[in-house]
Amino acid sequence: MKINVSVFGEVDGKDVCAYTLNNTNGMSVTLLNYGGIIKEINVTNAQGRVVSCVQTFDTLQEYIDDPSYRGAIVGRYANRIGNGTFTLNGEQYQLDKNGGEHNLHGGLAGFHKKVWQANVQELSDSASVIFNLTSPDGEGGFPGNVEVYARYTLNNDNELSLELSATTDKETPLSFTQHAYFTLSEEAKVGTTLLYIDAETVTDADDTLLPTGKLVEVRDTPFDFLTSTAIAKRATQHQSHPLFDMVGGYDHNYVLRAPGGREPQATVNAVDTGITMALYTTLPGLQFYTGNLQNDDQLGALCLEPQHFPDAPNKPEFPNCFVKPNETFKASIKYTFSTL
Repeated sequence: MKINVSVFGEVDGKDVCAYTLNNTNGMSVTLLNYGGIIKEINVTNAQGRVVSCVQTFDTLQEYIDDPSYRGAIVGRYANRIGNGTFTLNGEQYQLDKNGGEHNLHGGLAGFHKKVWQANVQELSDSASVIFNLTSPDGEGGFPGNVEVYARYTLNNDNELSLELSATTDKETPLSFTQHAYFTLSEEAKVGTTLLYIDAETVTDADDTLLPTGKLVEVRDTPFDFLTSTAIAKRATQHQSHPLFDMVGGYDHNYVLRAPGGREPQATVNAVDTGITMALYTTLPGLQFYTGNLQNDDQLGALCLEPQHFPDAPNKPEFPNCFVKPNETFKASIKYTFSTL
């Protein structure tokens, strides 16, 4: 498989390149070394029509100006850290407060606005782009010099995988995610799109979307996607729920039952195009977001963001998110596409 490389623009004197991977099934993926962004995922459906499966921008300046992390790798810490602070080994760290009173998606110096170094690998049945960057000690208030690698691979089975790894020279919290806005349907909204999430609970949150530490059962609530259901139907089928009403849509962390298992942790199916996407991850949480907070347009797109739990640095009852110098952070996200 070949990778086509072209210059997409320039930031601070550095070239931003677009890397386009094509497989034998008519599927293509375009990546940017700015933000590690997935710019395009195009899948040919059973009727031979090419369907654009993620929201995209035409110009680099639109990505630079975008406040919504569209298609980007998010870090150092995906989601929120409460009050922009945490304590580790007796030392308190003050982080950027870029999400109200909280630290959001790594702060002002997040990975989504950086030009990553890139290398390519072309094999007979797959193609990979390997991005890496160094986040210096103290960036955004976080401890440790952190070396990050992100390897995207497309193969001839219509699988797009993202392998994430990182090392640090000081203990630090790490949680990376991929923030693509998926649009498998050709409709303007994703209300008719079918969604399954393998989770029986979501993390409760206060009115600033910070977890309280409690878990909420999804059954018989708008959060219940344990069977594949149209998103708009699930949002309106049950009586109002305070956690749902507070957001006015979906922006919630799902507690995955079996991360890293052989079965997908989520599936998305668009009835009109016949395209299904299955998501697999080794991370313990999955943020389901419908984009309504960004543009006041409920159900305008859907994000499925594998992650450590929000505010885990301050919640010892949540899965451990701290990485020590003798350890390597590793996480896997895979999207498989099929057509009917």
